[in-house]
Order: sequence, then structure tokens, then C-alpha cells
Amino acid sequence: MLDLRNVALVTWILYWSGPLAAYLLSANAGYVDWCVPHLTGCDSISASGRHGWGYFVFKATMLPAAGLTLIYWILCYRWLSLIITPARVDQVILSLGLIGALFLVLYVTFLGSDGDTYRTLRRYGTVIFFGFTFLAQLLFAKRIIDADLQSPMVRWKYRMAIFMFWGALAFAVLANFFEDDDFLQNISEWNFASALTAFPVLTWFLWRHTRFRVDFRQD
Repeated sequence: MLDLRNVALVTWILYWSGPLAAYLLSANAGYVDWCVPHLTGCDSISASGRHGWGYFVFKATMLPAAGLTLIYWILCYRWLSLIITPARVDQVILSLGLIGALFLVLYVTFLGSDGDTYRTLRRYGTVIFFGFTFLAQLLFAKRIIDADLQSPMVRWKYRMAIFMFWGALAFAVLANFFEDDDFLQNISEWNFASALTAFPVLTWFLWRHTRFRVDFRQD
């Protein structure tokens, strides 16, 4: 019997371990600089997964993570229907989450491919994944607040979403004061991605708090 709640936990682990492992492998092989990318922005997330073993590790973790994200949003949709009166926004949340995950697949698939077409596809993949997933999580957090669940994770979810919004805005403003703002974009990317991919583990705690359970079994 497989407890499908763990999809959220495994998704978070893959999201956090994949890019970090890819970066360490790429830095060890000399493809990127050694640094703390969340603080210095020496290289982008994409740079850590373009060459050597980092390329294979990045794809081997991010593609399964994207697939599990599809399942995660379906479970979120089902859970919302149990804790609060269903509303049309629940379908919007589901659609945004699924589309975001599919565009993550697009980005990861063409990472490491040369050419303007592939570069454009990767750009669309990252922008839509981050944008749609963030909107889905923000709306999801608001719906959980409306459900009036007595758990600190509810407040953490919403505060994190608001923090990400103002953080992204602050980095956009700061970029105007630097002629070469690549390092700021990299810092923003690493931190935004880390915060965004932490949402599933908070959801996992909420599922356990509400005793939500979806089992997969074969008789």
C-alpha cells in the first residue's frame, strides 16, 4: 500500500537535492565556479545542469519532480474539496499548477541543447513554470486560510508567498542600479526556486495535520 501523501515530500526532496547535486558536480568538474550561489549568484541554476555529470543528475531528478508535481496538484485539488466548499478558483489552481509542471518538463528536456529555438523554449519553460506555479501556490494558500485550519503551516504558506512577491520586486528594482545584473538575477533565481519548491513539504505537513490520506493498492 502506497501512501500518496508522500508525493509532496518526495517532490520537495527532488527539487532541492537535484540542482544542488548538479551544481556540486559541475563545480567539481570546473564547469561552474565554487561559491554559495544563493548569496553570490556566481552561476545560474541552468549552468549547473548543462555539462558533465551535472547534466545527467539534473535531468534525472527534475523530470521525475515535474511528473510528481502533476500528481501533487491533483491531490491538492482533491484535498481542497474535502476541507472547504468547492469553488471555481480550485479549478484555476489545478490548471495553473499542471501547466507550470508541463512547462518545467519543456525546460528540463531542452536544457543543454544549443540554438536559438531551444533557448527560446527554455525561456518560456522557466517563465511559465515559475509564474504559473507561484500563482497557483498563492491562490492555494489563500484557499487554505479561508478553510480556517488551525495549523502554523497555513500562515507559513501565505507568508512565504508574500515574501517571494516582494523579494522578486526588490530584485527587479535593484537590477536598475547595476550595469551587469547577472549576479542579481542568479541570486533571485536560486532563492525564488528554493522558496517555491518548499511549498510541497508545507502541504505535506498540512495533509498529515488534517489526516488526509489517499492510498494506492492492488487487490
